[in-house]
Amino acid sequence: MHENKINLVLIIPPRAFVRGIVSIFLVLIFFCGPAMGEVIKVTHTVKQTFGGGQSPDDARIAAMAKAKREALEQAGTYIESLTIVKNSQVEKDEILALAAGVLRAEVVSQKNFASEDAFGIEIVVNVVVDTSVLEERVKKQLQDRTHLTQLKDTQKREKELLQKVAELEEKNKQLIANNQSTATIKKEFHQTSQGLTAVDWLNKAYALWDGEKSTNPKKVIEYLGNAIKLEPDYATAYIVRGIAYNALGQYQQAIEDYNEAIRLKPGNTFAYIGRGNAYDKLGQHQRAIEDHNEAIRLEPDYGAAYIIRGNAYANLGQDQRAIEDYNEAIRLKPDYADAYIIRGIAYNALGQYQRAIEDYNDAIRLKPYDASAYGFRGRAYADLVQYQRAIEDYNEAIRLKPDDASAYISRGNAYHKLGQLQQAIKDYNEAIRLKPDDASAYGFRGLAYLLQGNKKRCCLDAQKACALGNCEVLEMAKGEGYCR
Repeated sequence: MHENKINLVLIIPPRAFVRGIVSIFLVLIFFCGPAMGEVIKVTHTVKQTFGGGQSPDDARIAAMAKAKREALEQAGTYIESLTIVKNSQVEKDEILALAAGVLRAEVVSQKNFASEDAFGIEIVVNVVVDTSVLEERVKKQLQDRTHLTQLKDTQKREKELLQKVAELEEKNKQLIANNQSTATIKKEFHQTSQGLTAVDWLNKAYALWDGEKSTNPKKVIEYLGNAIKLEPDYATAYIVRGIAYNALGQYQQAIEDYNEAIRLKPGNTFAYIGRGNAYDKLGQHQRAIEDHNEAIRLEPDYGAAYIIRGNAYANLGQDQRAIEDYNEAIRLKPDYADAYIIRGIAYNALGQYQRAIEDYNDAIRLKPYDASAYGFRGRAYADLVQYQRAIEDYNEAIRLKPDDASAYISRGNAYHKLGQLQQAIKDYNEAIRLKPDDASAYGFRGLAYLLQGNKKRCCLDAQKACALGNCEVLEMAKGEGYCR
């Protein structure tokens, strides 16, 4: 019922064109993989005929889904060639999921056509592969196992629906050849089209996913609502919408979506993890732990599940039990930098500052660009009264993430402890510029002004901090008779 045509177009940098070595570049693309910094365009065409029980709209939806999927399969060859993919031993079915997560298949044209014996629609799709950023994007996808699993589930669902379309097309062809009514399969074509449209809405939601989080949770919720209206039993859509609700802080709505996902698909690890996270945010830590227990029972080798349960124990003040879970996560995945950071925080809470520093050292070794690791290590050094070393770590944290107000507050506090009040005030000023509603920054700056003898400015900052919810400095200043 359809035919495919694949064109690979190489967008060649000007210097390569000037040198006149277009043919060499094309050879390199096909035999050596894409060179650094090249942009490759995969153009894929699907011609889909229709008639009988398949309406023009059903044919268009099927053709669009086929064209996008097959274009991503072609682009997936570049992902498959990446070193990180080879080293990670990525399974074959994950390549298409990765392609769908990091690349976009865009419809560039659609038109009707007529042949001697049939009418049809032609869909042309482009996928642009920018090799300069491809590896970093794939790396982020591989690190976000939840998202990758959802992508795989979605690709599996799309494959099933396209197989159903192919079966219906064959049945439709036979009915037409035998001059039989095709009315009986018209409804099936329509239902399958609804499923493919639901998958398309889910893919649009994924397009707003940046690494480990959504760039627009409200839009994601809208798109997933559209998918669920078309397919009310689509468990994956409920899970992903639950993640978006969690990101917006709408934890009760998230729980409702996870409940529905669990009803539809009881063995889904990520539904329990997501619901547990929502319970944890609502302060229902014991219910969170029960969900994380179930996630671990379903998938005992999933390191992140231990991290999340450990966080729930930490929120209950059970830091030692949290550390046991973090230990297990690290045993399962020794290069899990975030696990070292979180375990370091737990050690710090127990007053074991040197062990915390050792964990932060490991995190920095594994993930040297992570500003939070330097910030937490700086805090541990500050707790050890090693303020100069703390400042060095805060400097690095600020260099890596210059818009983090908390890093300026922490460095300001270290300068404060060293008696460098003017330097401390400069850091508090910057923290307030970045985050004008941070009560602690006003409070700390007020104390620094007080030590400089500037009672008036101390009172102004203390009053501002109190208006933002922290009245500790103002009450102290009033008690000493500095402020009214």
